[in-house]
Amino acid sequence: MNLDITTDISDLDIDNIQLKNTSRHDVGLLPDDYYKQKLSYQIYKIRSYLLPLINYELSLLQYIQSFHTPFLTWFFILSANFGSHTFYVLMLPLPVWIGSIHLTRDLVIVLGLGIYFTGFIKDLLCLPRPKSPPLKRLTMSHYTSQEYGCPSSHSANAIAVSLVLSLHIYHSSLSSNGKIILYFLLICYFLTMLIGRLYCGMHGLVDVIIGSLIGAVIFILRYLTINYHDILILNNNSFWVPIIFITIYYSLIYFHSTPIDPCPCFEDSIAFIAVLMGLNLGFWSITYLNGPVISSSYDKLPFTNNSPFSNLSKLGYIYNNHYAKIELTSDPFKIFARILIGVISVLIWKSLSKPLFTLIINLIRKHIFKDKSNNKSNVFAFMNRNDTRILVKYIVYAGISIVSIYLKYLFDLLNL
Repeated sequence: MNLDITTDISDLDIDNIQLKNTSRHDVGLLPDDYYKQKLSYQIYKIRSYLLPLINYELSLLQYIQSFHTPFLTWFFILSANFGSHTFYVLMLPLPVWIGSIHLTRDLVIVLGLGIYFTGFIKDLLCLPRPKSPPLKRLTMSHYTSQEYGCPSSHSANAIAVSLVLSLHIYHSSLSSNGKIILYFLLICYFLTMLIGRLYCGMHGLVDVIIGSLIGAVIFILRYLTINYHDILILNNNSFWVPIIFITIYYSLIYFHSTPIDPCPCFEDSIAFIAVLMGLNLGFWSITYLNGPVISSSYDKLPFTNNSPFSNLSKLGYIYNNHYAKIELTSDPFKIFARILIGVISVLIWKSLSKPLFTLIINLIRKHIFKDKSNNKSNVFAFMNRNDTRILVKYIVYAGISIVSIYLKYLFDLLNL
């Protein structure tokens, strides 16, 4: 029976929440022969193996949804926002503004790569979300409901973030009781993200398990390569560094898999890869202007005493002795002011940079390259990879990282 979701939970008194019945927009549900023709033989065989497992899970997912209560629905719908695109854009710069580059770098890298690789695999396999009906799709985001289902980006992010924060907490100077409380909160966060995906009908167990494995692998890669990666950027003023990273990151966008259906996963991949590039270019430029951000003995990254959990009493960018003069004493007003200015600055950049760079790139194309390569598609994954809209999105999100890092100088100017 096709259930109207908005009617189903009409007893909830939640202001400004509009739930979408998204089943008519689901992707990955075209006839099997169509995917057989469009996909490579190897990819189609993988899809053919996983698709029956996804369909087999429906009865289990229906059983999970049978525990529906107004409170649980309210809780899981709202908590899903803690894994949303907007939440990450606003929250990831905060550790930089309150005293630690390490936590932001760790989180941005694992989240950026998690979004990219889950999106890449989604567009490669073209697997649908659990069918609705019979499931009830509970979401505030019409956008995310249009994506393929496997693997789950929320799950990849949840496990990667939980592992990063767990090790930062472990190596902090907090008391044992403080660490236990934070570990408990992390477990609650992780389970909420995973169970919420199942309860809301957004993902099945296959999606969640594969997504979690991807997140764990990315965390391990970050841990194993951190010395090489961060010393290359934070302790090297060679111009080869930005050239290499720009090439690598744009190549990831250029060679991203192209879906069969109009799936928007590619948009998030552009955004997070751009944020990664901006993060590295921002810190490299500080190295170029001011000398190494770190000493060469960076062998304990990311689990040093520069964790914000042990440095909230010093609200400055904790680099080396060269920057010791900007370490500031804790002041609630200054904490609030830095975060407020930071968030406003990021929002202003997003609002102004998109029309500005759209105009600039179109003028360059028109008058210098005589290029009219933009197409009429509104689906980013179907555009030419040098389309103005893709380039603008790339610049805008790279700029978010750079703006967040360079706010240091504004804080200094305002005595914050």
